[in-house]
Amino acid sequence: PPAVLGAPARELNGCVDPDEELNAGCEDRVPEPMRLGMEPELQGGPDAASPVDAALEAAGFGRFQFAVMAMCGMAWFVDSVEAGGLAYIYVTLDAEWGTTTADWGLLQSTKSMCSVVGALVFGTGADRCGRRPAFLAALMLTAFGGLASAAARGFWSMLVLRSVTNMGAGGLLPVAISLLAEHLPPSRRDSCMVVMQIFFVLGHVLAVLLAMALGSETRWRVFLVALALPTILLACCFQAVPESPTYLYQTGQVANAEEALRRIQRVNRSGAQDVSLPPPLAPSAKAGATDATGLARLFSTWALAQRTASFGLLWFLAMAASDYTNWITELGHTLGVPRHQVEGFMIACKLVGVCAFLSAAVLARGGRGPVILRGAFVAAALASAAVAVVVTARASRIWLALSVGALYFPFDVVWSLLYATTASGFDSLCRASALSVASTCSRIALTVVPMLSGRSLVHHEFGTLCMWTSAWVAGTVVACSIRFS
Repeated sequence: PPAVLGAPARELNGCVDPDEELNAGCEDRVPEPMRLGMEPELQGGPDAASPVDAALEAAGFGRFQFAVMAMCGMAWFVDSVEAGGLAYIYVTLDAEWGTTTADWGLLQSTKSMCSVVGALVFGTGADRCGRRPAFLAALMLTAFGGLASAAARGFWSMLVLRSVTNMGAGGLLPVAISLLAEHLPPSRRDSCMVVMQIFFVLGHVLAVLLAMALGSETRWRVFLVALALPTILLACCFQAVPESPTYLYQTGQVANAEEALRRIQRVNRSGAQDVSLPPPLAPSAKAGATDATGLARLFSTWALAQRTASFGLLWFLAMAASDYTNWITELGHTLGVPRHQVEGFMIACKLVGVCAFLSAAVLARGGRGPVILRGAFVAAALASAAVAVVVTARASRIWLALSVGALYFPFDVVWSLLYATTASGFDSLCRASALSVASTCSRIALTVVPMLSGRSLVHHEFGTLCMWTSAWVAGTVVACSIRFS
């Protein structure tokens, strides 16, 4: 076949079968936007040669993508609140309900188990039934549980209601990542995915500010209502949530995919040519491909299964190492740091995190994301070791602030690039399920580690700090062993 942009047409179209009879005519199926001006390195991802990606590139990046980023950003916001936002009312509830760190460790672990269920249910549902219905179902469940938890009368009712919230939140993030990635032009995909971590920062900062303003006496109920309000507002605008054109195309709904792409062109006012998509190419049996979707596809070949397991382990270790964020207020209280100082310091750390996200977005361009990710794991391991020494030695508050602040920068870089590299590492037929499996592995860590940390911090503080540092070291080893390309 003739070459297009310096590469054989069969490579651009995913026709990996060497049989010339199968590949004959592949060049005729390359859509015009891919023929004229779309470079291979801009197509990132296993299904980058899809004509939908070419059409997205031709439509450009504009108002439509900004709107989808705002909608999907709610998933990062909710994940931030559930990961650490509630920690700011632990001390208040300790005084009201008589709870301890062991109780909050149990709450964290129970929430994580429910998140695992939600990630698997909604993630696989997104690959089978569509991104939009799965996203809306997870959003509704999250909003309901978050609002109802403000009426909790004790620890056990809080545990049940926050578990319901996390079942929705656990499924919301992997579906949102897939929905967003499949609306972005390939040339902007990785950078935009990294920038989305800013919503994670906003969720944490909002939780801190609300805790500072409403954290006394019974105002924690208003705090929980305020945190649930953004998801409630988005749920009321459910009609604005679009379906992924990539999902529509891969499932044979070509006409609907074309209409979705035309809508993107209209909103962006790109002036691109009319969209006409060819029928989806059938998978090649000789290449070991399969038409399975979701979890079945992830384990349909040894290569996919190995890649899935590697990313899952990396997410597990990253979450285990990140457990320290759940105990910042408790550690500050133990070291005699006033609560308002801890909360103010956390806001400063999150502002540092914004710089980390923007830096990662710039540095990750040109395929350098895996290199930056590995470097961030190394830096986090060193900073975590420094925190362990400073806390154990009961050094001054200045050294404590410097060491924890130094840890937050690589911590935020790691998580921003984990989302981007995982989303780009799987095709659209199993992307949501792959993210669900990775999220499930991280939730398993979030189930087990807080129970261990909550109990060991009481009598074995240094051992807990060493456990977190060891997780960063192990994550570095795994990240260096993964072949991201």
